[in-house]
Amino acid sequence: MKFSLSAVFLTLLGATSTLAAPASTSSLDKQFGIVSSHSGNIHVHLRTFEVGQSGHVYLSTYDNSDGNPYFNLKNGELFHENKAASIDKDGALVFESSGSPVSGFEAKKENSQFYELSLNNDYPVACPVPNTNDVYQIYYGKGNGNADCVGIYPLAAFP
Repeated sequence: MKFSLSAVFLTLLGATSTLAAPASTSSLDKQFGIVSSHSGNIHVHLRTFEVGQSGHVYLSTYDNSDGNPYFNLKNGELFHENKAASIDKDGALVFESSGSPVSGFEAKKENSQFYELSLNNDYPVACPVPNTNDVYQIYYGKGNGNADCVGIYPLAAFP
């Protein structure tokens, strides 16, 4: 067996960078709020996720939102009031007791206050709700077909 010094160095370098990268987790031990981040768009930047009466998620009070901005992450599933997140046929993020739970949510620590949330290493888009004034809804995938959909980074923020 023949070892190359450069191969060993590159292996160690790769291991060091892997260890230095922030770890992701599929569970967080306490409730958190979710804030969207997208610099340059005032309609979506630093807006909280709100769950409407229909279970759909918006970036403002809409659809008789329940007023409870708290979520939980357990074993890769995102929960709001004991309802697991699901993705409807259009790609919208929904919290319904009848929906099929989607798994693959992860939180990556950004700093002492925030975790970046992803779903299977993907991030959602926020799309304008038709016939409303600056209300945006959360989707995974292409969104609702509106050209004004924008990508966002959801951040878990602890109260």
